[in-house]
Amino acid sequence: MYTTAEVDVKTLVTEAKDILAGNWTGSFTKPAPNLYPHQWNWDAGFIAIGYSHYDMDRAESELRSLFSGQWKNGMVPQILFNPEFDYNYFPSSDFWETWRSFEACETRKTSGITMPAVHGFVLQRIYQNAKDKGRALNFVKEMYPKIFKMHQYFYNNRDPFNEGLVYIRHPWESGTDNSPTWDEPMEKITFEKIKIPPYKRKDLDNGHAEHRPTDYDYNRYIHLIDIYRKCDYNEEAILERCPFVIQDPLFNCILVKSNQALIELAGLIGEDTTQLKEWNEKSIYSMNDKLWNPKTGIYDAYDLHNDERIAMEASSGLVPVFAHIPTQAQAQQIVDRLTGPTFSNTADQQIYLCPSYNPTSKKFNPKKYWRGPVWINMNWMLHHGLKHYGFDDLAQQFKQESLELISHYGFYEYFDPIKDVVGKEKQGYGSHRFSWSAALCIDFLHDEID
Repeated sequence: MYTTAEVDVKTLVTEAKDILAGNWTGSFTKPAPNLYPHQWNWDAGFIAIGYSHYDMDRAESELRSLFSGQWKNGMVPQILFNPEFDYNYFPSSDFWETWRSFEACETRKTSGITMPAVHGFVLQRIYQNAKDKGRALNFVKEMYPKIFKMHQYFYNNRDPFNEGLVYIRHPWESGTDNSPTWDEPMEKITFEKIKIPPYKRKDLDNGHAEHRPTDYDYNRYIHLIDIYRKCDYNEEAILERCPFVIQDPLFNCILVKSNQALIELAGLIGEDTTQLKEWNEKSIYSMNDKLWNPKTGIYDAYDLHNDERIAMEASSGLVPVFAHIPTQAQAQQIVDRLTGPTFSNTADQQIYLCPSYNPTSKKFNPKKYWRGPVWINMNWMLHHGLKHYGFDDLAQQFKQESLELISHYGFYEYFDPIKDVVGKEKQGYGSHRFSWSAALCIDFLHDEID
């Protein structure tokens, strides 16, 4: 098997740092040079982890910049728009019409949705990696109340039944935009095409259409945004009218992981942890009681709008190991899924860990965004989760195969998981010089460079 010894670690880390430097704007790091000119929510968190090993100024700046767009109700938007490139991306800030909401940020232009709450565990990693603990503690004191307010937003506005499970109201909020997980609820969305606001996609200018979400998907994405605008971004009104209201295991497990990080950080700065512990205990209970599927060994999603379970075939349902949500027995079932034919090698093909969707499914597409390709951030979370449960060899395999893909093809956004493609394809997919691939590569290799 490939090992880190087979790679020129210093060269790889130097290139990763060069990518982050090239995507740096002066206050935040773009996810990629062309397709993504703005600051994205969870990207900023993963990027900050990479910086925390060698440039604390920029690690801190990532979170400061992102939270400068926090809404009054605590929501941290999916996108903070770079005014120099506002119309280079669709939807632009004007399309969101967030001015309709009295909760919206008044000083920054933003989108009107959010993303997975990585920021609590990111802040924890920044503190852990800091050489100057005094400075890092001051940064924890600065960011803690803002991140806590964001968690408060989720539990107060996105948990209508007080289950400890928050919902997403747009596929983009999941981070796994066009995953087949969302196909059924999206297909149930009915609307008159003529009533969709006119728009022109920009993502196809910098990427292959076969690697991106379809126009069918985009019509529904835009229809949902139009609902939010017509509701003036009022959460109660949106819940009543929105046809996409889903409890996603990935989104909730990341929130749990950040709850746990905030509980630990609160102890350093003398903050009360009662509310965080209450949220966290309820979330873990409901993840296991409502979303865990003991027959399939994976966490399912739940469609609140249609009141039905969504059978999970995406890697999102395996990531709860990252937040230590499963019992040891459940974690073993997850490992069995990861190493079985639905996520690993089959009789017909060798697979890189971890495809974003079950490669034996008819919906699997090895090139199309979140419908099959390997993503470095998902592998990073699974690596750390598996280590916690003592599955060290499998955890190491996740790290090794991530580095192998980067070493062979470069710092792409996502990669074909089919191993017999190796040597035939000359590159990965999506954006090249992708920031979180670079940042998490640095984190993977920090033991070798320290």
